[in-house]
Amino acid sequence: MKRTLVFLPFVVATFAFAQNPVEDLNNRQTPASVVTHVATALDHLSVLEFAEPVTMAAAGSAAFQIERHEDKVFIKPLKSGSSTDLFIWTATRRFTYELEAPGEVKDMNFAVDNPAPAFKPEPDSHPHMQEIADMILTKALLGAERIDSTYIKDTKGRVTLRIEHVFQASNTLYIHYAVHNMTDRPYRIAAPAVSELIVSQPLTSIVGLKHTQLKPQTIRVLKDSQRRALPVARSDTQRADLQAGEESQGIVVIREQISTPTVLQLAFGPEGKHPVEAVWVF
Repeated sequence: MKRTLVFLPFVVATFAFAQNPVEDLNNRQTPASVVTHVATALDHLSVLEFAEPVTMAAAGSAAFQIERHEDKVFIKPLKSGSSTDLFIWTATRRFTYELEAPGEVKDMNFAVDNPAPAFKPEPDSHPHMQEIADMILTKALLGAERIDSTYIKDTKGRVTLRIEHVFQASNTLYIHYAVHNMTDRPYRIAAPAVSELIVSQPLTSIVGLKHTQLKPQTIRVLKDSQRRALPVARSDTQRADLQAGEESQGIVVIREQISTPTVLQLAFGPEGKHPVEAVWVF
């Protein structure tokens, strides 16, 4: 089976978001007090018009329908009692708004023409951000542990789950997996479940199997073990729906420091009567 290393980009993205709050480097150019309030009304549109095409618009609530077209942004409130913030980017500027809860039609803003002052873009004064990204990538490259799945064979008519890599950060475990649909039917990758298998009687072979995915015969020996569910903080996959013969890879994130050696299990929804799971020693 062809396997491609996609673990590190996933880890870097997740790791970076976990450690660095979202930062707008242009905040230093636009005073925080420059916020334009827009009064809205139910079943009515408010239009924001700009001197150049709009590249992106983002609101903090789904209570407003936001649509952009060329140099205009259309705002329609969907329910009463809700307000939110709205950020709009053009090629050279950023605009900040507060969309007020729907009120009377006579008080609403039907159209707002270029209400925020333009500001001159400045060169990026945060070169250390690149250094931080380099440091995170280096840690992921050096810290990722490959899981040996030699014992796991693709079987016709089954869905195969392999653990490819694990990366333990200070308080987070990243699990990189691959799913191969060897059936003649579509398979959907469901929400993952991760558990720690608590072996009642220590098996001397477990230490020797560190960083190894266990074969089905060994898993059957551990079937009566107690399980401690590990809450999944994040789960990402290339694609959830696999047609016959297709494969996909993904990442599961556990916010916990896992001691070694530990027996872990990752499971997805079954394929017919067959479980789709992987057990490995971390």
